Formats: sequence, C-alpha cells, structure tokens
Amino acid sequence: MKKIIFILFLSLFTQNCSYAQRFGIKFAWSKAALKLDNFAQDNTQLYQGYQIGIYARSDSRIYLQPEAYYQKKDGLFANLPGMTNYIPTTRIYKQSVTLHTLNIPLVVGINAIKKKKFTLHGFGGVQACVVVGNSISSDYSFTPITKNNIENISVKYFYGGGIDLYFLSFDVRYYIDATDAITSATDISFPSLKNYYTFNIGLKLLK
Repeated sequence: MKKIIFILFLSLFTQNCSYAQRFGIKFAWSKAALKLDNFAQDNTQLYQGYQIGIYARSDSRIYLQPEAYYQKKDGLFANLPGMTNYIPTTRIYKQSVTLHTLNIPLVVGINAIKKKKFTLHGFGGVQACVVVGNSISSDYSFTPITKNNIENISVKYFYGGGIDLYFLSFDVRYYIDATDAITSATDISFPSLKNYYTFNIGLKLLK
C-alpha cells in the first residue's frame, strides 16, 4: 500500500511539472512545534534537520506546486534515570537515529495578492517521505530500536503561507505527521515528532 502511495506521489509530481511556468531550488530548516507535550519528552523524539531540493509552480490564481527534497533529520531516544518520562519498569537505553529521506510534497495554493514583483499566497498539502538511508547508534547494550522499526514510507500533512519578492520566495509551513516514522518495539512506544515548522527560502531560476 505504501509503495502505491509513493508511486502515486511521484507520478503526480511529474505530471504537475509539465504545467509549471517557474522552476527553482529551495532550502528549508525545521524546528519543533512549541508545545508542552514536546518538551515533556526530554528530547526523545525525532527532530527535524534541514532539506534541500527543487520546486515548480504554475502562475494561475489557484496554483499547483510540485516539489522534491532531500532531507536529513536526527533524533535521540532514551530512557534514563532523571528524565521526566523515565519508566523504571523499562530497561535503560539511549539511541541516536539519523534518517535520510526523499520528500515529495503536493502543494495546492492560492495567490491572495499577485503583482509582477510581489506575491502573497497561502497553501496546504500532503507529503510522502521515503527513507533512502538510516543509521542507529547506541550507548547501552539494550537496543530496542532496530532498522526493522523504521518505516520506509511515512505521510505528513501541512499548511502555511509565504511571499515571493523578485526572484526569491519565503514561506513558513506547519507539519503534522499522519503516520509514525518509527514503530514501537518490545512494548516500548517511541515518540517521534508529531508537529513542527519549516522555514523555507527559494531561488527562482527559470520562468
């Protein structure tokens, strides 16, 4: 089923590129959502890192914006004495996880203000994330997270807004994970980051 989702996203990305009037590159940096439930996890979650890729966009009032990104993200998962969420009945462990993914978002947006050198727009969409590489390191002999616990494909929803200024674009996105990136194992549930922001800057190359 998840392979079908990825193939669908890839085909829609390719098809939508044929309708685009502008192309460019984008770089994004991510930050965890400022919510109490995130802080209570003592950093035991999959933090977002950076991503870089390409985008295309149609110039219509309601537009499509296919994108493709490489993303690297790191996370720390642990159960150690002194942590807020320490569970005495669970063995002690501390593992670092790094994921390299190919992200394919499908963006639908509307241009609220559209001038020749300035555009204000809002958008929303869904994103498929395909793991293309991963690494796990452990500080203790008990290692509940293995590569079998990493989901090869996960799905996220997002919405946001931004501006285009001359050949640059800036936008902020809010993501919600629809599926977990890391599954539970040996009766341990691993909290991965459910909500986070990305701050994006783009450079228009062709129009």
